[in-house]
Amino acid sequence: MHGDNGPVLDMDAATEAIDDADVLVIGFDFTADRLLIDLREDPEGNTPPILELTEPLTNAHERTLWLAERRPLVAPPDRFIFFTWPHTPQFLEESALLDRAVDRMVRDHGVDLHDDLVEVFTDLRRRDQADTRSAVAGAEGFETIWSRRR
Repeated sequence: MHGDNGPVLDMDAATEAIDDADVLVIGFDFTADRLLIDLREDPEGNTPPILELTEPLTNAHERTLWLAERRPLVAPPDRFIFFTWPHTPQFLEESALLDRAVDRMVRDHGVDLHDDLVEVFTDLRRRDQADTRSAVAGAEGFETIWSRRR
């Protein structure tokens, strides 16, 4: 669905996903990488939750295998949620959706990843700007609809 300002995301559903998910993966249109938020930890508390940009995988099953290899002490996720963010990184940051996940990590596990979130947003803004420059310049993967007259 689209509104006056582009694609519409159900913010209530996104908030619910962040509140309920064990693993949340967010895709973007300006980078192939995904934002992975894994809110689980092992029973001993030796494997804290993570928030990071990671490579895309084909499906949730592959991501579950990837997580099992990366975090072998943590049980498989019960709720795995993926959605595509249809807006800019700046709008995601202003929406404070991800602050909910970070706050949940602090509340549930005593792990503060606010600095990691700042780094992720910095990287996402950089990637979005690079994607915009590539689109304007007609770089590989983009086609301009006009050209300079000579």
